[in-house]
Amino acid sequence: MLAGTAAGCARPEGPWPSREVRVIVHAAPGGMSDTVARFTSRGLNERLGVPVLCENRVGAMGAVAFSAVKFAAPDGYLVGYAPVELAVVPHLRYVDLSTGDFDLLARHHRAPAALAVPASSPYRTLRAFVDAVRGGARVAMGAAGPLSVWHLGTLALGRQLGRTFIFAPFPGSGPATTALLGGHLDAVMAGVPEVQALVRGGAVRLLGIMGDGPSPIFPDVPTFRSEGLDLLFEAWGGFMMPRGVAPAILAQLEQHILAAFQQEAFRTYCRTAGLDVQPLASADFRVFVDQESARYAQLVREFGFVS
Repeated sequence: MLAGTAAGCARPEGPWPSREVRVIVHAAPGGMSDTVARFTSRGLNERLGVPVLCENRVGAMGAVAFSAVKFAAPDGYLVGYAPVELAVVPHLRYVDLSTGDFDLLARHHRAPAALAVPASSPYRTLRAFVDAVRGGARVAMGAAGPLSVWHLGTLALGRQLGRTFIFAPFPGSGPATTALLGGHLDAVMAGVPEVQALVRGGAVRLLGIMGDGPSPIFPDVPTFRSEGLDLLFEAWGGFMMPRGVAPAILAQLEQHILAAFQQEAFRTYCRTAGLDVQPLASADFRVFVDQESARYAQLVREFGFVS
């Protein structure tokens, strides 16, 4: 066993899988990440023929869950949910983590940041909002944070506009949008899926998204790039394992997870929730995560969170 581990390839005893597989999720039950993980686990259960159980390990922007995956035995029986925070947390230096500590299996979706205002807001377009902020308007902006990807997007927007927002951090996007509806904020930065129900219900107005193209569910909403602001901030999610799992097991799980994404009930949920499903297989997911990690390393330095 020691020799196999040293070679980077731990060999499980007996045929794999012969017992339950666990999926560690960094987020609380009921949210987008948790729901994606549970749909995927259901598909794995059907394909592997063994129980696949989700466990929520919440805390420290995902570091609690990431550490649990990193230090797990690489025997093929533990999978981790891999969110955008995986590209951010290692650079904050409060925990010994690196994206290289994990073997990446597959990406599921992307969910760009959205700038939303109340339906009664005087800002009716992204251009009007941008012009007002540049002109000196003081805007109270809420988002999950601090140091969430939405917080970093807010800081980047302020920097490009040459202004500073009155930033109000919240435990999540839900409390932030509640404060927006209560009249305590001028705007929120959140994921498109997190505000899409309020937009469709007419309670809030979506001004713009920080994606690299139009939203598939709000195709008429402009991107920030279309207004000359080079801003790309998005949540994304996929799956990973501790480094050192046998390549044959990694390959099987990669294919089973990609197949699980195709469950009709899962696809229906994603359409309803506003998730932009863009699957990536293992090799491409690695390239994507490495690019994201390099980008966020630069951002946390530029904004002074680390020296």
